Amino acid sequence: MTNKDNIRILIAAAKKGTWSAQKELYLTYADDMMSIAIRYTKDQSAAKDLVQDSFIKFFEKIEQFDIEKGMPGPWISRILINKALQNYKKENRLSFETETIFAQEPSRETSIIETLEAEDILNLLQELPEGCRVIFNLNVVEGYKHEEIGKMLGITASASRSQLTRSKKLLRKLIEKNIGIQDDRKTGLKAG
Repeated sequence: MTNKDNIRILIAAAKKGTWSAQKELYLTYADDMMSIAIRYTKDQSAAKDLVQDSFIKFFEKIEQFDIEKGMPGPWISRILINKALQNYKKENRLSFETETIFAQEPSRETSIIETLEAEDILNLLQELPEGCRVIFNLNVVEGYKHEEIGKMLGITASASRSQLTRSKKLLRKLIEKNIGIQDDRKTGLKAG
């Protein structure tokens, strides 16, 4: 039996309200959703809550899910991202700099990023202002276009582009600072 066949059986059972099928679907997708949630929250606890809320919504709407159109993972992740954005809006936590267009700088991202571990990058992303972090995640990680991001957040596409440029600039500074600290640890010298 293929994975899709197994998921098909679980979805059918979950639509009937079978708790064990819902649990199995949760266990199948929870880790992936947690890795997405942590990018949109400040801490592990908030990420867990976001994942939990997303699965509750998924199971409430499971009758609308059609396995023939794809696997549940992308659908659940879309629910999760929408819930995260709703939370930001509800709490008025997203703020965006004015629509100043930042000058594009030559990219040194690849060589710098290659020296960092995934966990280091995730920690650095957490240091970005929330508006920058959200747009960076939506565009770079999730692949949404600026027009889509603008509609989702109630801003213009140019504001989204501007925030992405700002987030890359801030992230670059954080990475360079982090690499300086790492280099100092390797050589035993203190930054000064």
